[in-house]
Amino acid sequence: MATYKKWNQTELQFINDNINTSTDHEIAAKLSQMTGNNITYGMIRRQRRKLGIIKQRGRPKKNKVTV
Repeated sequence: MATYKKWNQTELQFINDNINTSTDHEIAAKLSQMTGNNITYGMIRRQRRKLGIIKQRGRPKKNKVTV
């Protein structure tokens, strides 16, 4: 049977603060190290959606240099 994680305020704040500079995978790895629990990419993605944080879709645009 699956167990569900109860998120505390500091973990949610960490997600909120780092969402624009890091990917969901990176945030999951950092939170796993900080808490000692196994936090996956899907868990971060689900919490981000619950918090109402929308990330841009697709790949980031590359800077093209025109001469």
